[in-house]
Amino acid sequence: MCARFSLSDPGRLAERYPGFRSRTAYPRRFNIAPTQNVLAARDRDGGEIVALRWGLVPAWAEDPAIGQRLINARVETLAEKPAFREALASRRCVIFADGFFEWTGAKGRRQPYRFTVDGGAPFAFAGLYDRWDGSEEPLESCTIVTCEANRLVAPLHDRMPAILNGAGIDAWLHGSAGDALGAIAPFDARHMQSYPVTPQMNHHAFEDPRAIAPIAPIPTSLSLFE
Repeated sequence: MCARFSLSDPGRLAERYPGFRSRTAYPRRFNIAPTQNVLAARDRDGGEIVALRWGLVPAWAEDPAIGQRLINARVETLAEKPAFREALASRRCVIFADGFFEWTGAKGRRQPYRFTVDGGAPFAFAGLYDRWDGSEEPLESCTIVTCEANRLVAPLHDRMPAILNGAGIDAWLHGSAGDALGAIAPFDARHMQSYPVTPQMNHHAFEDPRAIAPIAPIPTSLSLFE
């Protein structure tokens, strides 16, 4: 699963993904938590980056609180679950990040680890979005698609967010549902790194650069768990 992630330098999105554009300057985020806004690009809007609330609220929902239970969507059941199957067909997005967190250790002593790609470069999760009109102010929200963990993430969790490469982004945003599902696979662990960070970030209100700072030397790629 994915329950926290970071986008510590949104300004780097333009260099990494020149096909997407932003009309607004967004703040640096070190500890993004569910129900907060995230940066995404949808299968519409001409490549414009927009803010969506993390935690999918389907159009048919009676209560937006359902979004707290729909922060992640398993790729294996996207075509089956009522909350996701229509979005898979016509409401796909990518959600931008530059790291995500997983935990190990006993309850009360959970040690967080941050996972990055290519030394901390921005990357894109596969996501789904929807619009809820059940209040005076429409709510646009999203969920992060998850897949089986690769060999770097697996020692901490059996799931990981679905990270898309360049061709995968195009297939996810603009291909058929079948093409989109075919783009989802555990990301190549050889291009990822992991290191421990301060347990202070376990609290969702800890929005501080220390949330992404290593508390031990950064290992090279897979060496942490080998």
